[in-house]
Amino acid sequence: MLQTFLGVPMRTRRFSILLLALVAVLLLAATLPAAASAAESFVDKQVQMNILLLQGYINTQAESNGFVYPAQTDVKKGGALVAPVWPGNPWTGGTMAPGTSKGTYTYTVKADLSAFTLVGHLSKGSYKVTGGVPKWLKDERDASTKAGLALVQQYVELWARAHAGALPDVADVAGGGPVGLQPGLPIWPQSPWTHVAMTQGPATGDFAYALTEAGNGYTLRARLATGKDWVLPGSTP
Repeated sequence: MLQTFLGVPMRTRRFSILLLALVAVLLLAATLPAAASAAESFVDKQVQMNILLLQGYINTQAESNGFVYPAQTDVKKGGALVAPVWPGNPWTGGTMAPGTSKGTYTYTVKADLSAFTLVGHLSKGSYKVTGGVPKWLKDERDASTKAGLALVQQYVELWARAHAGALPDVADVAGGGPVGLQPGLPIWPQSPWTHVAMTQGPATGDFAYALTEAGNGYTLRARLATGKDWVLPGSTP
């Protein structure tokens, strides 16, 4: 006769205990991945909030600086970016820093400092935010660039009239060059993007002056925020 415990055969009771233990192990195995995934999701949310904090610092500084965004080397702890509370890396417990591992970020900015991209690296994938000069301001600055180029054209024409119709050389068309230093001229126009004298170059707000092959004409062009050039042709007076 089988031994009994509280009226239940011992063999049956041992089987039930083993079955319950197996069920518990299976339930624990199913719960662990879900718990780990929830923990990763929580920490990734912290990374995203830190990226939004950095975005706020970047936008605030740009707005107070005429929408000139910080250089890439400025966006780090101890850099030129004004950040009252610098975020930490919730994965390491250290400072949030540039990089590509989880909890770090990648900050890139356009060459003319008019727009940026900030990417936070998560446990899986990334979280990206962007910013840039608003369209209404771009339109205003493009209008200022056009007006500046028209003023440069007036100075070129004045030079030609003062030199028997001879057009200035390319290197002479500059604020600190012979064209810009003509007697009695108003101030040399400024780039609305850099707030310094317009110069010849490829950046937005810069201009280019070129003579025709025959030497009796020229073109002035300025780079606009749209990426297109505003062109003013001219000829020997």
